[in-house]
Parts: sequence; C-alpha cells; structure tokens
Amino acid sequence: MEDNKLKVTIEDGSEVTVNVLDIIDSLEFNKTFIIYTVNDNKENIFASILNETETSFSLDTITNKNEIDYINKEIDRVVDSNYEN
Repeated sequence: MEDNKLKVTIEDGSEVTVNVLDIIDSLEFNKTFIIYTVNDNKENIFASILNETETSFSLDTITNKNEIDYINKEIDRVVDSNYEN
C-alpha cells in the first residue's frame, strides 16, 4: 500500500487501484473490511471485504445483512471524521 492507495483484484478478475479511507478488522465477523473510493472520486464511497494473500489483495462484495449494517455505521464514522478534518 502506497500513500493510502492499494492495487486490488475485483470479482471479475480485473485490477483496480483504490484510495483507502479505512481498513477495519472485525472480530465480530472475523473479516477485514475496507472503505475506499475509486479514481479519486470522493463522491462515491464503497466498502468491501478485503482478502490478503502473500502477494495480492482482493475485494469481495458484502452480502450479509448484519455485515452491511455494521459497515454502513463504519462508513458514517469515516465520513464524519473526514469532514471534521
């Protein structure tokens, strides 16, 4: 990861560079979530499950309702803290 940018593989197999806003390790769900933007577009904020191997990172869609509720609260927290700065 360089300057809050991370090159990841998405579900269709293509690579994209994302701007990392936060990475959250959830003990409750035993997963790591990433909150990010794409292509320096700060209007659209995304969240995914972050998977890490020794050589790469990949993103998976969050589909579990409890995980979605959890990450939506985290997105609100990140957005609020970014507007305060």
